[in-house]
Amino acid sequence: MKERSARTLLCAGRRPQAGPPARGEPPRCRRFSGLALVLLLGAGCVGRHAGARTLASLGAVAVGAGSASWAAGEGLEGGSHPSASRALTGTGFVAVAVGLAAIVAAGGWMAAAVACEADPDCPEEETCREVPAPPGGVPYKQCVPRS
Repeated sequence: MKERSARTLLCAGRRPQAGPPARGEPPRCRRFSGLALVLLLGAGCVGRHAGARTLASLGAVAVGAGSASWAAGEGLEGGSHPSASRALTGTGFVAVAVGLAAIVAAGGWMAAAVACEADPDCPEEETCREVPAPPGGVPYKQCVPRS
């Protein structure tokens, strides 16, 4: 059986590829991860409430990167690199805290955006207006263009 080198790359269930990638070509995993990140962040930048969704997406990326950094720092803790361990753990903790704060802020932003000023049933360029009902009736809300 052929022995694998330390540079073997395993990505998304594909067969391992020994050795570095061809010159100038990133590994398939990195290319796929970059594309997925761009598509997910791009999905938050279109449609209704794009700002809040983009902030939440960036917060989620920060939480993911911070947790990876934190875990890497914890892995180095008992080894011969205590200063690197403290730096990675501290950086990871800060990134997770900032990411969670961004997600909470995005939730607050979204909650404020869907108040009666911006009805979730109306597009962003319209506002809801309460239409009075005749005596004994129930008033209802209607989408009208912003002035």
